[in-house]
Amino acid sequence: MKSRGAWLISGVVCLSVGSALAQAPDPASPVEATRTGRGRGAPAKGPAGPLPRLSDGHPDLTGIWNGFGGSGQAGPKMLDWAKKVVDERRARNGAEDYEARCLPGGPPRAAPYHTALFATPKLVLMLFEGNTHMYRQFFLDGSAHPKDLKPTFYGDSRAHWDGDTLVVDTVGFFEKSWFDFPGTPHTKDMHLIERFHRIDYGNMEMDVTIEDPGVFTEPWNFHRQTTLDPKFEMTEYVCNENNQDPGHLDAAYKLDAATAKRKAEGVNPPPARKAPAPPSGRTPRAEDGKVDLSGVWVPTSTLLPSDPPYQPAYQKLYEERKANKGKDDPERFCLPDGAVRITPQPYKIVQRSNQIALLWEGNTHSYRRFFLDGREHNLEIEPESWTGQSIGKWDGDTLVVDTVGFNDRTWLDSTGKPHSGDMHLIERYRRPDLGHLNVDITIEDPKALTKPYSFTRTFTLAPGLELQEYVCQAVLDGIYD
Repeated sequence: MKSRGAWLISGVVCLSVGSALAQAPDPASPVEATRTGRGRGAPAKGPAGPLPRLSDGHPDLTGIWNGFGGSGQAGPKMLDWAKKVVDERRARNGAEDYEARCLPGGPPRAAPYHTALFATPKLVLMLFEGNTHMYRQFFLDGSAHPKDLKPTFYGDSRAHWDGDTLVVDTVGFFEKSWFDFPGTPHTKDMHLIERFHRIDYGNMEMDVTIEDPGVFTEPWNFHRQTTLDPKFEMTEYVCNENNQDPGHLDAAYKLDAATAKRKAEGVNPPPARKAPAPPSGRTPRAEDGKVDLSGVWVPTSTLLPSDPPYQPAYQKLYEERKANKGKDDPERFCLPDGAVRITPQPYKIVQRSNQIALLWEGNTHSYRRFFLDGREHNLEIEPESWTGQSIGKWDGDTLVVDTVGFNDRTWLDSTGKPHSGDMHLIERYRRPDLGHLNVDITIEDPKALTKPYSFTRTFTLAPGLELQEYVCQAVLDGIYD
């Protein structure tokens, strides 16, 4: 069983994604429903209960939320050139829509899938289930937008509290991105302000303002609302895994020879960023007394230290991959690296007492979640995925993460080391001091291995670095050219 990769719109698998998107509503209209609990299928009122708060007294936005919806609102007042662009894109049935090519829609574009908010006093994460399964970061540390921002799909978001409302200010957008279904254009000067107000336990509203004098004659304001879905768990959505319309879209784009060659051969990962020297100091602790693993971490090595003890069939597969010199490497075609393989780019850990988020800069710019709330594995939700299902618990000062439910398509490292779908992964995270993180890893896989395979991976803290946006598919498609 593959991860949910085909797009669903109004309950129909999209074989022609471009034409389906052209019929979708604008951001001020209701989000299309694809299953109970999303968009039009979501309840009008969320579950009752008091507003939860963080340790600093501000509202805790954490939870899994249905798709934001809003109807009956006025569209933007655009300059003539912008109106023409929207009309032309509609006439072409949305074939140029980047989201149809497994690229980020970019905020404030709504999606019919669930979205998780993951809040701490200094940082709020928005974790997407749909589109590209990526994330946004809302920095609440009082910092300003960096100077000379490199334009990105999601922009740079700095936030502050206005009473019980989180105000998120975002700039630095990639001009080619589509931030709504009709394809309303924008310039590099687009300025987005989102105001998130969690009314009570189960209900949230969001007011959006888009300012862009090069496109709009006045700021565009609209309102959205969503409800909490406490009994729902997000699954792993990998658009590239099952996109059924690349031929149609490539024809619409009229790919040049260089781009066609790159799409056939894949792309190299980005070069490693030089990490600063790790700081010295004592191991930090979180508010609950547990070791605080939070920070931006850079691996000291990406290859496994030795070859796993393979069964004959898997040793043969490994030799075939090596002989093929990595031409079939899924990473080259913007598919996830999984839970074992890592890249030289930084990783970021964001920690709460009941859950930890592990963000990737490289590869698919996605994330893993470690659940520490006492739940057990439930593979009925998702029997197999690229990153598996991870349950964590503390063993003294060591975080033990138990992961199952893998597919067999990831490589254990860039040399092509395989595994089966029965792989069982145990990671033990230890932070011996401020600047170092050690992860002891054991892989149990009787189908592929003759015995368990263990090794230790080390990371150093990089306090001067922050994750950058890397979109592999944009490199593969030549979007940045």
